[in-house]
Amino acid sequence: MFDMKKVGKQIAQLRKEKNITQMALADLLGTSFQAISNWERGQTMPDISKLPELAKIFQVSIDDILANTKGTQLVKELVENETLADSRPIQKEEFINAAPILTLDQADMVYQNVQGELSPEELFLIAPYINQDSIDALAKKEFESRRLEGLSSIATYISQDIIDECAKRECESNGLGALTSLAPFISQDIIDSCAKLELESNGLKGLTSMAPFISKEVIDDCAAREFESRGMEALSSMAPFISEEMLIHCVKEGYKHNGLKSIVAIAPFLKKEDLNELALDAISEKGISEIIPIMPYIDQKFIQDIIPK
Repeated sequence: MFDMKKVGKQIAQLRKEKNITQMALADLLGTSFQAISNWERGQTMPDISKLPELAKIFQVSIDDILANTKGTQLVKELVENETLADSRPIQKEEFINAAPILTLDQADMVYQNVQGELSPEELFLIAPYINQDSIDALAKKEFESRRLEGLSSIATYISQDIIDECAKRECESNGLGALTSLAPFISQDIIDSCAKLELESNGLKGLTSMAPFISKEVIDDCAAREFESRGMEALSSMAPFISEEMLIHCVKEGYKHNGLKSIVAIAPFLKKEDLNELALDAISEKGISEIIPIMPYIDQKFIQDIIPK
């Protein structure tokens, strides 16, 4: 992209050579004093419509204002004839440099004529300057060639519908875990529906990589179903993400049918008071030996108080 600091310094120097104040230049261009200040400080660039006016005021060429940087020729062509750039191949570097000062329509037109494949880094640079339809079309093309990995650099700019469509297809082909690179951008409904599909295919453990993005309601629902079909041990991989209420419900059910030994895998994720309550019941029913499997997780003061009895 154009070196904004360098261009800004050039504009300031040309303005001073003409003995024009920032306020006077703003009046001549029909813009704000703040805009001129931002240009000269290298914070922003004048858009393409202002360049011929600046060149006329300073009595220089557009090349002089833009310091003959790569992309200057493209800008000059668009200033002279907007359709001219549509008639020749455009180098990637030309477009990337010029894009920030082009209009959306100009950027779109030029983008269609860029030569060669754009890298993820280059896609990220141009995405803010082309319109939504072009970004979405680009996203679809990238998905077909590089799957979700191809979308990660421009995910911020892709429409939600396209993100969700690609995510759903990726999940159907490669499972829930394939969505992790784009998870923050995928809608909750799609993530949750993919999580339910993953449960059917690979059990609760298949949800682990995406657990932070799955809704609590769906995690609990999947945990309840997994517990019913595979028992307590199947919950261990997702225990940190299952609600306390659901964990306790499953633990009490497991204990009731299979004793304390059945909850060992979940014990590290339970509150001390809940474990103490279960241990006390187990001792009263079957004796002190019943709590041995979960003893490392029980409150030590509780053990000291209960053993003498």
